[in-house]
Amino acid sequence: MAAKDYIFVTGWRDAYLAKKKKSNSPMMSTDRRVIEDNEIIGLFEFYLRKFHSETGKDSVTITNSDGKKLFEATLLDKTEE
Repeated sequence: MAAKDYIFVTGWRDAYLAKKKKSNSPMMSTDRRVIEDNEIIGLFEFYLRKFHSETGKDSVTITNSDGKKLFEATLLDKTEE
C-alpha cells in the first residue's frame, strides 16, 4: 500500500489516516487509524522549525481560507535536536 492511497480525514472526535475509497460513498474506509496527538504535535513542530529556518521568523500566523486569523505559534526553543 502506497502513501498516495491514504488521506487524512476527520471524524466527530478524531482525525484519521484512512485508505482512499474508489466509490463516492460518504462512509469512511474501515482501513484507517487514529492520528495520535503526539504525531500531530510532532508534525506541527517540524513545520514550525522548517518555517523558522526558511524565513528566519520565530512566529507563524495560521488563518482560515477567508484570511481570518485563527492562531499564532511562536518557536521558543530554536536549538535543533
